[in-house]
Amino acid sequence: FYEGMLSTGYEGVREIQKRLRNTMGWSATAGEVDNFVFEDANSVFIEDAEMQQRLLDQNPNAFRDMVTTFLEANGRGYWETSEENIERLQELYAEVEDRIEGV
Repeated sequence: FYEGMLSTGYEGVREIQKRLRNTMGWSATAGEVDNFVFEDANSVFIEDAEMQQRLLDQNPNAFRDMVTTFLEANGRGYWETSEENIERLQELYAEVEDRIEGV
């Protein structure tokens, strides 16, 4: 799924972000999203440095929104992950924000 999305460039990254955001919304309304769904997405899109760079290069704003969605999912109790992972996401958010702002 995601490789096909990435082949479309900027819009593909936005579509991946939209699906992640919808997954969090499903957690909020139905409470039926297992923790492994967020863990798998985190493994594919955040933990993989090469994938991270691809997303960031193609659409930094959507990538920042992905990071925000992971943080929000954890903050709302929809996703349990390690404190180290949360700290890494917070650092990544700051790095992406700096890149977007040209710092």
